[in-house]
Amino acid sequence: MALSSSLFELLVAIVQLYEAYKRPVTSSEIAERLNKSDGTVRNSVAALKALGLVEARTGPNGGYVPTVKGLECVRSPQALERLWEPLQLVVDDAPSGVYAVELDLVGLTDPTGVKAILRIAGSLHNLREGVRVRVGPTSWSRILVTGRVRSVDYRRREVLVSVDSLVAVPRITASEVMTPSPIVAREDDELRAVAEVLLAKGIRALPVVNSEGRLCGIVTASNVAEAYLARDFNAKVRDYMERSVPTIRPDADILDIMRILASKKTGRAVVVDENARPKGIVTRTDVLNKLARLTSPEPGS
Repeated sequence: MALSSSLFELLVAIVQLYEAYKRPVTSSEIAERLNKSDGTVRNSVAALKALGLVEARTGPNGGYVPTVKGLECVRSPQALERLWEPLQLVVDDAPSGVYAVELDLVGLTDPTGVKAILRIAGSLHNLREGVRVRVGPTSWSRILVTGRVRSVDYRRREVLVSVDSLVAVPRITASEVMTPSPIVAREDDELRAVAEVLLAKGIRALPVVNSEGRLCGIVTASNVAEAYLARDFNAKVRDYMERSVPTIRPDADILDIMRILASKKTGRAVVVDENARPKGIVTRTDVLNKLARLTSPEPGS
């Protein structure tokens, strides 16, 4: 969130006066602090209200009050993005009916820690101090935020979160992560031969292709074990292979790959071309190793 110097100066004045007086502050008090006219202050405060940094209280004791976001922006004047679409919150490791419609990060260089301010849609009933929440990845900057609720402003529907983990998912495609040119099995291969390949290569699965070389399934070490336990020593691949296998294209984004692996509850997906011919395999381990390399310094650096 970018604020002009004049608006930031105004916000700082409101926060300082509010913290000093412990009550809403009037435009005349702000004007006196900044040596500006009352009308100028009123016009400028309208912009802060539109940004959700300040709110107006009416009545005899009315005035201006900084919001949670406004307070945090002054204490740690850094903030991040407005969401393009609502994101479901995961609360205490369980999906919830609560959505973040706006996300701001503050204190990115603050030694006391990063904080997130979430504008919430949905019930705030389960959002209380100490609850663990996760939101993201965001659609544009692909940020995933995890932390614990620090405070809840029920009236403004804002939640302040102390961030434990802040991860930006890189823009990487399947072709950059996959193991290319995979060894394949055919439907009429003996399962015994597949077992030998898996053991020799130290891998756990092979794509299965038909007579035209198109993907038709996958055979895993678990399938081999199943045949062995059934004492079916002469079994063919087609007898035990899994015919439903997640597939992705070489240009698939790593974020989509992670979602597919999670939704299908599987550890691997086969990368295929436009003719359904296997071009590679991506495993959950491949994804994690790639992310780990991105966050580790290169040797000699």
